[in-house]
Amino acid sequence: MNSKILAILVVFAFCGTLFAQRRYGPSYTALIAIADGTEETEFVAVYDVLSRLPIEITIASGNTNGNLKIKAANGLPLLASTTLDEALRSTYSIIVVPGGHNGAVTLGENQKLVSALRRQKAEGRWIAAVCAASALVLGKNGLLDGEKGTTYPNPDYQKYIKDHSRINDRVVISNKVITSQAPGTSLEWGLAIVSKLFDSNTADYWRRRFVV
Repeated sequence: MNSKILAILVVFAFCGTLFAQRRYGPSYTALIAIADGTEETEFVAVYDVLSRLPIEITIASGNTNGNLKIKAANGLPLLASTTLDEALRSTYSIIVVPGGHNGAVTLGENQKLVSALRRQKAEGRWIAAVCAASALVLGKNGLLDGEKGTTYPNPDYQKYIKDHSRINDRVVISNKVITSQAPGTSLEWGLAIVSKLFDSNTADYWRRRFVV
């Protein structure tokens, strides 16, 4: 590539970064943990929302065989960028766990992820889960103890949410934990994450763009 063209591209990229930082504030990092059986709408919705902001996103596979190719709950092929083992060597502004029963079972049994989520919470950083993951990754592992939360409206999942005071809410923010119910609430869940990483005005801007 011509050196002058390359220099111009570098300047544009730098200016774009400065614009994003001035508009939205500092950039953040997010880890999205997925596995075979992850619910595709919940993954795609939160990824779509977060990718529109200055957030460095890592998509990590929790498959026990280390395979980066994910077969989502309804057959959609997904591709992670790294394994959870590798990804968890770093820390993140937020760790995000989409649902889907089989994916949530796998991720909820991943002790490295559970330990990272416990450390994330203890150190005052954000965690977020939706649908089955709220119950089987967070609730079942004690990460919702002392928190309000919600999950898919099924007693088999709701039993893992100890505080039922907001169990029927579509999205619940409790201290540094953000939970939601289902595929149909996933855009709202993603926007709730934006409201806490950035601010309510930023979330409202994207809410209007998504027509939510």
